[in-house]
Amino acid sequence: MQVYVRDPQASLQRPEKELKAFAKVQLEPGERKTVTLSITRDALAYYDDLAGLWVAEAGEFELLVGASAQDIRATSTFALTATTRWPS
Repeated sequence: MQVYVRDPQASLQRPEKELKAFAKVQLEPGERKTVTLSITRDALAYYDDLAGLWVAEAGEFELLVGASAQDIRATSTFALTATTRWPS
């Protein structure tokens, strides 16, 4: 399982999908498992080389979950309510 993050409102150009978490899961035919993956503030950030800081911009993000980048099976949105900056 792979989790991608998309930031459609970013103030700078970012990739369409950024891989942020994954887990390798072995399943037998018909078997189901629950997998928990976490997305942290760091996964939402980009590096601002002019300021020398990491930035996680407030705004709406999209989560994309799938077997691969070409095989997205579920999506969801969430909002980061405040912009944060921190040194590297």
